Amino acid sequence: MKVIYTDKPGRERGVCYRLLSQFFGVIDGATHVVVEGDAPEIVEAYEAAGIKVGDQAVSDQPETDPHKMKVPELKDWLTAQGITFDPALNKPELQALIPPKE
Repeated sequence: MKVIYTDKPGRERGVCYRLLSQFFGVIDGATHVVVEGDAPEIVEAYEAAGIKVGDQAVSDQPETDPHKMKVPELKDWLTAQGITFDPALNKPELQALIPPKE
């Protein structure tokens, strides 16, 4: 599970958001931690537990594999490839439109 410590919690599915000011210890099940701000005690605690700590800029890089994209990004990708589709299609139907790799 990805954990993000920040002053501006979000609502990304599958991500645990915590306020920087409310660090009470390492969260069980955390596999990757992002610390947005100056909180060396959080970084040190997770690194001591052997859990990867990175910055938001790295984790916010756009996905380049269309099979792993979320629906809005996948729709943009398909459009950029010149592939037309019904906007009402669900994710598996959109993924079926991805051309095979050469």
